[in-house]
Amino acid sequence: MRTTRRTFLKHAAVTPLIIPAVSWAAQTKANDRIVVGFIGMGKQSRGLLNMFMGRTYVAAVCDVDTTRREDARRKVDEYYASHPGEGAVGCKAFVDYEELLACDEIDAVCIATPDHWHAIQTIAALRAGKDVYCEKPLTHSIREAVDV
Repeated sequence: MRTTRRTFLKHAAVTPLIIPAVSWAAQTKANDRIVVGFIGMGKQSRGLLNMFMGRTYVAAVCDVDTTRREDARRKVDEYYASHPGEGAVGCKAFVDYEELLACDEIDAVCIATPDHWHAIQTIAALRAGKDVYCEKPLTHSIREAVDV
């Protein structure tokens, strides 16, 4: 099942939050496949990873925990090995989310880290020109939301 950028955004409208980076007129065309990187590979992101792999191309994962990071990378590679028309095997794995954000081929990121990281990583992703899907809450406190 190949999902276009337009179809993905229609389905994502019922999910928690998608924030456009600079504008919707970004470099990726409406019908191009969205290339996604995942930041945080804990329990919440496991379900998200399954959902995104069927609708986008997951090119990279990031987590400070080696076991979670490598398990996610292996899962992505196994998925694309069994679904060759949907993407290439060779998922990149990062320890530092800033290295993932520096990848030019990544259009969007899915952030599923502990709450106190959400605002920091979302702002960094937007500054890097990425679209963002972030689990709620976007900030750890009301004050943090106001200061941003």
